[in-house]
Amino acid sequence: MATSPAPASLRLLRRFTLAALVTNIGIVFTGGVVRVTGSGLGCPTWPACDGRQLVPTPGGDHAGWQTAIEFGNRLLTFVVLAAAIAVFVQLRRTGPHPRPIRLLGWALPLGVLAQAVMGGITVLLRLTPWTVAAHFLLSMVLIAVAVALHEYVRPPARDPADRVPASSGIRWATTVLLVVAAVVLVLGTIVTGAGPHAGDPEVPRLGVDIRFVAIAHADAVWLLLGLTVALVAVTWRSGPPRLRSMLRVLLGLELLQGTIGYTQYALGIPEGLVSLHILGAALVWAAAVSCWARARPLPDLPGDPADTEASRPPLARDVSTA
Repeated sequence: MATSPAPASLRLLRRFTLAALVTNIGIVFTGGVVRVTGSGLGCPTWPACDGRQLVPTPGGDHAGWQTAIEFGNRLLTFVVLAAAIAVFVQLRRTGPHPRPIRLLGWALPLGVLAQAVMGGITVLLRLTPWTVAAHFLLSMVLIAVAVALHEYVRPPARDPADRVPASSGIRWATTVLLVVAAVVLVLGTIVTGAGPHAGDPEVPRLGVDIRFVAIAHADAVWLLLGLTVALVAVTWRSGPPRLRSMLRVLLGLELLQGTIGYTQYALGIPEGLVSLHILGAALVWAAAVSCWARARPLPDLPGDPADTEASRPPLARDVSTA
């Protein structure tokens, strides 16, 4: 019979999953800073910065501060990878865990490595809009993985109401919410590809009508906001308390993000607001994924008192529902 891990080990695991989430959101923000400052080709090759040296050297077509911004963003990849590896190692130490958790534990470090390669491809292809979009959306996938892990390794709920999953209707609604949030992200990347702040002045933009895609993006945001308001209203006095609290956080983030979006549009898309809008997109997405996870049963961690066949619904079935 396997020995149950100490509670301190499980708490450390959850801290590592939080670190993975924070670092993945952080590198999205710094990537936005790279783009709005025109520093995307501050290191014009990959993996070396200038084709010969891994670290920047004086000279080149970009200012030194632009090279420093781009190289600094590259270095952050190692911080993100370290957090992902820490999660993987701690999962191995505290296991065995249910299969979906194990798969997510593998996906996190492998995804970070894939993201590093995608970043290199983006540089080698001179920041073409589609590779920039893929680079950003892969980060959103990694954020979703980190959020799911952070939710799944949560210790047993003290509030009995939190031990009961949301109704099937709410679970379906959170799935629709997550799909709409993903659509908002995809449309946002198209707006970005058609607009300014390409990461370098020489990068061509997408040949689409930016006004049309901006309106489509805004419509999707309004749909997301409406769905969130509806879910907040429906769950105001019922459902898992953790889900209700996260839905309210999501609503607040959406209102703040919408305010930033409309303000930056009115002010001619200033660089500072664009960076905040990118950060807001990552936070809204993380909150939406968290709502999806909190509407479903959480797996019993090793050593939980409730870890019995009679009390534990199969996680794989619950995750695939809706």
